[in-house]
Amino acid sequence: MTVAASGHTLTQALTLAVYLVLARLATPADFGQLAAGSILISVGLLFTEAGMAAALVQRRDRIEEAAATAVISTFAAGALFALLAFAASPLIGQFFDSGKVAAVAAAVSGLLLLRTIPVVPNALLQRRFSFIRRMIVEPAGVVALGITAIIATANGLGVWGLVLGHYAAAVTDVVLSWSLVRWRPQLGLASLEMWRQLIRYGRYVFISTAVDRVNLQIPVALIGRFVGSGPLGQYRYASRMASAPFEAMLAGASYVIFPAFARIADDADRFRAAFVRALGWMATIGIPSGLILLPFGRPLAELVFGSVWIPAGEAAMALCLFPAAGALFSVVAEAFTANGRTELLLRMVFVQLLLGGIAMVAFVPLGLIGVSAGLSLGSVGAAVYALYLAHVVVGVPARSIAHQIGPPLVAAAAMAGVMLPLEAWVVRAAEHGTVPGLLLLTAELATAAFVYVLLLHVLAPGRLREFARDMRMAIPSRTGDRPTTA
Repeated sequence: MTVAASGHTLTQALTLAVYLVLARLATPADFGQLAAGSILISVGLLFTEAGMAAALVQRRDRIEEAAATAVISTFAAGALFALLAFAASPLIGQFFDSGKVAAVAAAVSGLLLLRTIPVVPNALLQRRFSFIRRMIVEPAGVVALGITAIIATANGLGVWGLVLGHYAAAVTDVVLSWSLVRWRPQLGLASLEMWRQLIRYGRYVFISTAVDRVNLQIPVALIGRFVGSGPLGQYRYASRMASAPFEAMLAGASYVIFPAFARIADDADRFRAAFVRALGWMATIGIPSGLILLPFGRPLAELVFGSVWIPAGEAAMALCLFPAAGALFSVVAEAFTANGRTELLLRMVFVQLLLGGIAMVAFVPLGLIGVSAGLSLGSVGAAVYALYLAHVVVGVPARSIAHQIGPPLVAAAAMAGVMLPLEAWVVRAAEHGTVPGLLLLTAELATAAFVYVLLLHVLAPGRLREFARDMRMAIPSRTGDRPTTA
């Protein structure tokens, strides 16, 4: 897990560098038009992948046949949905009342095919516990995006420069994924019967993930339609800020947790113990990584991206509960996917969609911050429901869940409560200029980390020592890095 997290940390660092530059070359409206035009892409990718990746990772026999079938299925679906997205681009423009958004939607439709082509090799890499994607493919994609988009936007291409950057990243992903997997499909092994098996397993994963993606596109639709393309661009930066602090650990954990859970799913005691440990990891990292945005969201956006992005920082403050709740939600989702109870995923994401949708629609009159807060509140409700299902289905005692979540939650809330008035009324980092402000903000972040660690140590003695031990044990050996696809 540590290697996967390290690779993702590198990706996030490169992404931050790229978006630091792009924040000064492209306008919030450019990012908003790209987000509006791409609204079908993330949902469309679900239809093209259709749960095939999860089915391949979880499968225990006839791997070559399954992989060959998945290659044909995903490629055909990617081509079909790319055409459908292109045909639907005028409707997207009408919804957002923008001809430029319609043109962007047409231009990005080809990404549906390009992003589908690497699905199978990436699933095989994950199945092998290989970290090539984390360490090489993802960072290279960010570099390709950055070089292309920065050059293009610096020459005045605006949103079209961003579009070109995403195409460069997608092409890089295709080339490197297929080059590094060192596997070629035997297409003659593909069969309709195997396709049905893969779809049968993946159907709940597909539907639940599709609902989850729809939930994430609701704020895009609401802000873009009722608030404006500028605020939508601000929201895109806010969502990046909200996900960046904990995403490296979450990505590393999910990349390892799912296949690891899948291999012990038949042993109820080991599975339950592994679930409790994983929940503790996510709570310890994810909860403070979200709540840290409450005191520091606005000054961070202003100092790092510039004063034009202050609304993004305020939206990030409203999103502070989203990553904290999402970290807990994801552990339950990985557990249900691994042990074959994928129908429960559908219940979880429908609750998330219902609660989040109601809250976001209700808070639309409050604009960007209102929609962001609605997404946070819906995520909290969904996380509570997911933990209840884990208690009932996995058999984890409520006391164990509270023991894993309670101390990090109390420590992180207290940390945010201490730092919020300190930053707002005393330090005011953004008022001191960029370099002094960043130094002050760094000192505040270090203070916040110290306060959190101290409180966590008091509330849960031994938690940090246990966490460090588990992290060391999670480092894979070289001999285990490359098992065969079978």
